Amino acid sequence: MAGWSMDPKLEMTRQWIMRADDDLRLAELILKDNDPAYWAIAFHAQQCAEKALKGALTFHDIRAGKTHNIENLLRLSSPVVDGLEKLKEQAKTLSIYAIDSRYPVPHGDVSNNEAIEAVETARKIFECVFNSLPDLAEDK
Repeated sequence: MAGWSMDPKLEMTRQWIMRADDDLRLAELILKDNDPAYWAIAFHAQQCAEKALKGALTFHDIRAGKTHNIENLLRLSSPVVDGLEKLKEQAKTLSIYAIDSRYPVPHGDVSNNEAIEAVETARKIFECVFNSLPDLAEDK
């Protein structure tokens, strides 16, 4: 239908989810590289989780404020997205990758196992959120 546009809240939710998906795909692509940058994998995994959770919060009209803290975003999202509560412990480490993974820090680099775990956790969070939302296809 010409001139039809998606509800602004649904469009913002869709944008968050699209970008979360992009970050997850980037993390997975980097992981397949012959010499992967583990810090970048962890960063994109954190970004995936953060954006997916912010998408869920946007859809449910819950304000999170400016934060990269995955634990806080999970706490706010858990009441409206099934399955997130059980990921709380797993997701704790994702928050440090928002900033620390991008800069040299005294506690060292992200390991292969940490990067893989970050991607697995981000994927679980993304899937919980994605499965809780209506179809957000652009061509509706």
